[in-house]
Amino acid sequence: MNRNRSVETGWRRLWGVAVLILGFGGLGVLLIGWLPLAVLLLLVPGGRRARMTRQVIHQAMRLYRGWLTLIGGCRFDTAALTQLRQSEPGVVIANHPSLLDALVVLAHAPNVVCVMRAGLLKNPLLALPARLAGYLPNDNPVEMMLGGRAAIRAGCHVLLFPESSRTRRADGSGVDAFHPAAFMLAKRAEAPIHAFLFRYDSPLLGKDDPLWSPPRVPVRLSVTPLANRPSTHAEPRAEAEAWHTAYREALEEA
Repeated sequence: MNRNRSVETGWRRLWGVAVLILGFGGLGVLLIGWLPLAVLLLLVPGGRRARMTRQVIHQAMRLYRGWLTLIGGCRFDTAALTQLRQSEPGVVIANHPSLLDALVVLAHAPNVVCVMRAGLLKNPLLALPARLAGYLPNDNPVEMMLGGRAAIRAGCHVLLFPESSRTRRADGSGVDAFHPAAFMLAKRAEAPIHAFLFRYDSPLLGKDDPLWSPPRVPVRLSVTPLANRPSTHAEPRAEAEAWHTAYREALEEA
């Protein structure tokens, strides 16, 4: 019995290693294959270029989600995100347990402007698509607010993780303190907040997980709208605390 369990554990670990290699490999192929297309997009006029780039990213992330399903790495229960296609432009928020979170949102919605960690905009593979798509750095509050408001008024959703980084707890069951920027942007743009809750049944590319640590596959991800939305119209810091409490309570109930 113990031997069978050890064999099964060994195979699952090997499967996890294979999924990790194929998963990163697939993303690398998409990023490298993107470069010739980026040259063509540079020839397109500004506003139209950004919309076209976001559409390309959306289709690429749909392919990547399909690839992760095909290799047995993930099982996605993320249909709730499709409501973003018909919803009013606004600020999209969620808890942030994994590197995969933003990619999943982008796979479901074709016109999303991401607020990104400024360091990622210096990455040679990520910088060009991000800048062509009109993504915003998180280290310049003025640029983020003005750019975010302009994006929402142009019909886009702005994706912003209020934790500012991935959740520190390795199992993804917690949620770190929220920064008020998302709620400040929603007020200044007079836009709604679309709030989602991400749950993984095992850790995947979390903040405390080394990139080379194989996941326990298949990892199941479910995304649902946040049910217990706070009813507050307070100033942004108080609102951030209210939303943080709502997320924490939702995760504790899971």
